[in-house]
Amino acid sequence: MADGNGWDALHVGGRTTYLEFLGGNKFRWTSSISAGMNSASTHYPHTEGIAYHNSTLYFVSKVLKRMFNLNLDDMTHTFENTGSKFDGQGSFIAQPDQIKFHDKRKFIYFTEDGGSGTDVHARDSEGKYYTLFRGIPGGQYSGDYLDEGVLFEITREDGQMLN
Repeated sequence: MADGNGWDALHVGGRTTYLEFLGGNKFRWTSSISAGMNSASTHYPHTEGIAYHNSTLYFVSKVLKRMFNLNLDDMTHTFENTGSKFDGQGSFIAQPDQIKFHDKRKFIYFTEDGGSGTDVHARDSEGKYYTLFRGIPGGQYSGDYLDEGVLFEITREDGQMLN
């Protein structure tokens, strides 16, 4: 936990704490590295991606294909499976990497940037999931971690904004 706020918050001192899941969907921040490591290996192995919005901290477990939602006000947590069937084509069959919260439109965007699914998916504020972009298995960039330096532009055929 940082002692300061803003841009330089991590440069002014503080202490290291670890996330520990407790019974009854509760969690706490602990200074015990072993408690944090045990909790991580049991409940949220191989985490990646993190986003914060309205007192909720979101992150994903690649192995379990789950997005965790930590309510920082009441210190409770829930999780959602990211590998379920989505509206549109397919589901997030690969392991989620990055997540980004779009505050204006109330969407959380998920990406997988390698392996069999170089995909982009979204979740709306009601918890409904959508597939926005899906890499073609066996296509030019299949199995690539997008190291080719390629930038894709995704547009709608009708010219309207992606919502």
